[in-house]
Amino acid sequence: MLRSADAFYQTGQLALKCAVREDEKFHLALVYGVNGAFAIELYLKCLLAVEGSQLPATHNLKDLFAQLNRESRDKIRRRHDELAKSNSVLSDFRKRGIKTDLNSLLEDGQDIFRQFRYLFEGIPNRIQPVGFALDLFGQIIRNRMLDLRRGWLSDESTVSLPESTVAL
Repeated sequence: MLRSADAFYQTGQLALKCAVREDEKFHLALVYGVNGAFAIELYLKCLLAVEGSQLPATHNLKDLFAQLNRESRDKIRRRHDELAKSNSVLSDFRKRGIKTDLNSLLEDGQDIFRQFRYLFEGIPNRIQPVGFALDLFGQIIRNRMLDLRRGWLSDESTVSLPESTVAL
């Protein structure tokens, strides 16, 4: 599951890097969001499995996060909110008036996987612009999981993710 999550994460990052021409940006941004959200879903489900929980059949990131044990939720939330203050991407979101604390980002982006996959159908009851701002969250979940399973760090198939995501 970790390898799959890493692969979806890398695919989203590649799409983001390829979105250099104006006519490509919109569709590749959707690819980035769908793959990024799915990677986070898999990271959350992998962490749930590490914690010994059942894996729910949902794509909703807020619901999955709520099912983590309290210690993991608290550590992830604290680390996210601490790193969000200096994260350049989230700084741009704050400049546009978007709250970047984890609770706000999860509320707004909890269903991005489904919404971006079916964007052509429209997003009902949506008046705010939509974007994918949970990259940092995914990196922190991944680090939490590796903190609990240190032996996985020696597995060459896992990837190092960018940004300063120090272990929890």
